[in-house]
Amino acid sequence: MKSAVVLKRSILCTLTALMIAFIFINSALDADTSSKESMGVLQFINNIFSTLNINLTLSENFVRKCAHFAEYFVLGTLLFFTARAFADLQIKRLLAPLCVGFLTACVDETIQLFSFGRSGQFTDVLLDFFGVCTAVFIFYIFTKYSKRKDKEVLN
Repeated sequence: MKSAVVLKRSILCTLTALMIAFIFINSALDADTSSKESMGVLQFINNIFSTLNINLTLSENFVRKCAHFAEYFVLGTLLFFTARAFADLQIKRLLAPLCVGFLTACVDETIQLFSFGRSGQFTDVLLDFFGVCTAVFIFYIFTKYSKRKDKEVLN
């Protein structure tokens, strides 16, 4: 196997594992610590809006839900490209990231059941999975369109 392929696969696997670790570490935070982090992000965003004279104030809950989606969008992106680096069949390139993303979301919320003051939410599993699905869909369409454009240029 070419060393460039091995390097690419290694980097993608490492980044994916680090993202999953980041998600699980955040899940293990107690409620006070998690809330303080969310409030810091919330204040930062609201300060930006204020500086730009945008009359909008976000809630902590909204920021938390956006963070769920964003984390899993990044995970979905990494899972898509990792699966693409390994799988030959198109169905495996789609099913693998979706299955791993859903499993990660389930474990994420389960970890929260054991974190002081936190609770696991099925709605968060759905939101997380939607983040993965969105990323997989976008990059699937993007790579399909890119391949089609490349073929047109070559002809």
